[in-house]
Amino acid sequence: MVNPVVQQLLTLAAVVLGAGSTFAATTFTERAKWRRSQDTRWDDRRLAAYSEFANALKQYVQLSYRLAAARGYPATALPIDIEIGLRELAEAEAEKTVKWEAVLLLGSPQAVAAAREWNRAAWELGWAARGHVIEHEEYVQRYSEMGRRRNDFYECARADLGVRSGELPPGDRPWLPPGVGDAVVPDETAGAA
Repeated sequence: MVNPVVQQLLTLAAVVLGAGSTFAATTFTERAKWRRSQDTRWDDRRLAAYSEFANALKQYVQLSYRLAAARGYPATALPIDIEIGLRELAEAEAEKTVKWEAVLLLGSPQAVAAAREWNRAAWELGWAARGHVIEHEEYVQRYSEMGRRRNDFYECARADLGVRSGELPPGDRPWLPPGVGDAVVPDETAGAA
C-alpha cells in the first residue's frame, strides 16, 4: 500500500501539472487568435491605404490626360478647360499626397518603392498637362512607362496582402487614339491607369 502522504503529493502534482498544461494551451490558443486578429486588422488597413492611394493617383492621372488632350497631346480622354483642369489637378495632387502617408506608414518596402515609381511616372506624364512642352513620342513613352509602373505597384500590393490568385493578366494596349504610339509602345503589358 502507498503511503497516504505520497498519494496526496502525487494527486497534488497531477492537479498542478494538469492546470499548468491547460493554462499553457489556453494561453497559446488565445495568443494565436490575437495575432490572427491583428494581422487581419492591419491587412484591412493596408488594403484601404493601397486602394485609396491608387484611386487618388488615378484621379490625378485622369486629369493629366484631359489636360494633355486640351493641349493637343494624343489621348482619348475628353479635353478639359485648362484653367479649371489645373485647379482640379492641384486638388488631386493634394489628395494624392494625403493618401500617400498611409502607404508610407503601412505598406511593405516593395509596395512603397513601387508606389513611388508609379507616382514619379504619373508626375512626369503630367508635365504635358501642366504646360511643359514635350514631344508627342516622349508623351506616349511616358504614358507607357506610367502603365508599367502602375502594374508593378499592384503586383507588390497584392503580394503584401497575400493575394494568391495568380498574376494579373496583361493589360490592353494604352488607351490612345488609333495609330498613335504603335511604333513607340511595343509593350503589350502597358495599361492605362
